[in-house]
Amino acid sequence: MVREDQLEKDKGGHKAAMEKPPQQQTEPTEEGEEEDHTSRLPDDILVGILSLCGYDDAVRTASVSRRWERLVAQLPDLTLCLSILAYTTAIGTPCERRLRSLACTLRRRCRDGAHPVRTLQLVYRKDVPMECRHVDDFIALAHAQKLVLHAQWDTDVVPADGDADSDDDEAAGNADDTDENAGAWSLELPPATTELKVVPYSYEVRPPHIHGAGVGTLRSLALVGFTVLRQDFLLTSMPSLEDLHIGDCTLPDSIEVTSAAMPRLKHLRITEVSVMTEEITRAGISVLADELRTLRMSCHMCSSTKPTSAPEMRCLNMRFSASFTSYSCFRLRAPRLSVFEWRCCYADEVRVDSVGRLSDVAVEIAAGRKPMTYRQECRYVTVQQRDKLMTDILHALMPGLQPRSWENVKGKCMQREHDDRWLRFEITSACSTANH
Repeated sequence: MVREDQLEKDKGGHKAAMEKPPQQQTEPTEEGEEEDHTSRLPDDILVGILSLCGYDDAVRTASVSRRWERLVAQLPDLTLCLSILAYTTAIGTPCERRLRSLACTLRRRCRDGAHPVRTLQLVYRKDVPMECRHVDDFIALAHAQKLVLHAQWDTDVVPADGDADSDDDEAAGNADDTDENAGAWSLELPPATTELKVVPYSYEVRPPHIHGAGVGTLRSLALVGFTVLRQDFLLTSMPSLEDLHIGDCTLPDSIEVTSAAMPRLKHLRITEVSVMTEEITRAGISVLADELRTLRMSCHMCSSTKPTSAPEMRCLNMRFSASFTSYSCFRLRAPRLSVFEWRCCYADEVRVDSVGRLSDVAVEIAAGRKPMTYRQECRYVTVQQRDKLMTDILHALMPGLQPRSWENVKGKCMQREHDDRWLRFEITSACSTANH
């Protein structure tokens, strides 16, 4: 009897188990809605989700609950587009209330100090005083480790002669006419800022004068955008700077990167830096850096040549950049340099005072037809000019090359497959000394 009772009990339990739903159903709330699973997520995951939103959208979530208000204050990276925030979407009129609200939110967060801002990215118009004023406030409040400024310019600047077909020399001469419109501006860096990137979007925006407590702690600086670069930007003393990137700029005169202003500079990149006009400005570049380890130069956009068989490539006359860039002189003094790259750059003269033991070297130069404007005749980089520039560069680097045998190094100069315009020399640290 006991055994039969036990069997009946087991059958009943098995039947109940079979009738049980395969998975637990979400219990409805009082209003008939399903339970909020988002609220169960940990703070770090929710902060990661909020980081994908714009900062103004993330701030709106603070009205949901006190927890969301606390999460907004933990966002490590902030991106503010002031050119959008400063205008109401309904009537398109200037509105400082939204910007002041964001400033108050940022001020409360920074007063706490528990979650510092890692990256502050600002997009604004340099010719709108209201936006520029708030930019200074946001920079001071955020006290960010990394600062990225996207400086735009909306006002159209007409050349002084009013003629779109003015000659190259007249167009280049008008470069200084925009100084009054752009205005000299300065950028005060907080002490916490160690990385700065300035991205100008038009030639009317000049590089800023950098000052403040952060100048002494700045370790990385990038100026990448359409702007006219003068020597005064590189004269600012930056005692801790180690990385410098200059790109997409135009030179009205020669520039120097020296240890006098940047005594700890170790890595330098110069990309797509053109001269104002090839006919008028014979601008050169000098790099005199005692602690420099790597130098990478490339100018594919402003110094690209085309095969003779290709269709003629003509471009509109730009006011500040040349259709083809050839520096008047390139001078290098870097007794500790170990990496040297020179890709698609041209110079009338190359002078190398000193380099270190070079572990990585890459030089690429092409012959062919130069880009030209509509009023220019066809010009060429001949094979003889290409070979001479390659020879001059390698002879200048010879003291630091391994092996130090000209015959072996010359054997490394080769043409690209299927394109005999290019001449390439390259050695890397992966190659052992015995193989050279």
